[in-house]
Amino acid sequence: MKEIKITEKAHRIIKKLFSVRNNVNTLKSDPELTAIFDNFAFDETLEIADGPVVEKTRVMCILASTLGCNAITEFRIHVDAALNVGVKPREIREIVYQAVPFLGFSRVIDFLLVMNEVFENNDIRLPLDDQATTTDADCRQKGIEMIDALWGEGNAENMLETSPKGQEHIVRFMTDYCFGKFYTRNGIDLQHRELITFCMLAAMGGCDDRLRTHAIGCKNTKITKKEMVAAVTAMLPWIGFPRSLNAINIINDAYSEKLI
Repeated sequence: MKEIKITEKAHRIIKKLFSVRNNVNTLKSDPELTAIFDNFAFDETLEIADGPVVEKTRVMCILASTLGCNAITEFRIHVDAALNVGVKPREIREIVYQAVPFLGFSRVIDFLLVMNEVFENNDIRLPLDDQATTTDADCRQKGIEMIDALWGEGNAENMLETSPKGQEHIVRFMTDYCFGKFYTRNGIDLQHRELITFCMLAAMGGCDDRLRTHAIGCKNTKITKKEMVAAVTAMLPWIGFPRSLNAINIINDAYSEKLI
C-alpha cells in the first residue's frame, strides 16, 4: 500500500476527529488525492479557521455543510467526528432537524437514518429527549417573536403585509413551521442555530437572497465577521471555492464592507 504523505498536524487532527475514517475507500484507492485534501483541510485551512471558531463549532459547521451538499458519506464521518470533539447527540440531532424546513424532508430523511445508525453504534439510547418548546396553539406567535428577534421588530408583520395576493400562506407557513416549530427548539442556542443555517444554505447554493438574510441574522446574533469568515474557511474543502467565495461576498455585503 502506498504511503499517504500528510503533515504531522493533519495526522494529529485526523486521529483526534475520526474513528471510522480509515474505512473510506478513497484513502486506500487514491492516496495521492487523499494527501492533497488532508493537508489542505486539516492543516492549511485550520491556520485560519482555528481560533475565531472553536473546534466544536467548526465541526458543527462542517456537519451542517454536508447536509447542504447532500454528501451523506461525509455526513456519516462527521457525525462520528462531532461526537469525538464533544458535540452532544442532541446538538447533532438539532442540526439535522434544522435542515428539514430549509432542505426539505425528502433530502433530510436519509441523513436522519444515518445519524441514528451512528448513534446506535455508539450505544446512544434512542429516541433522544424531545426539545420542542411550542405547540400548535402558540407556534405562530413564537415564530413572529423569533423572526423579530433575528431581523428587527415588525419584520414578521411586514413580510405578511407585503406578500403578493394569494401567496400569504407561504409566509404563514414559514412563521409557524420554520420559525415557530424549529427555531424555538432547545438543544442548541439561537446563535449556533443561525450559523448552521447559514452554513447549510452556503453549501447548498442557488439561494443567495436567503443566504444574505441569514448572514444578517448571524450578524444580529453577535457573530463577528471574523467568525463568519472562519466558518466558511473551515467548510471550504467540503463545499468548494465557488460556493465559498459566494458566501464570503455575501458576508462582506451583510457586514457592510466592499465585495471581493
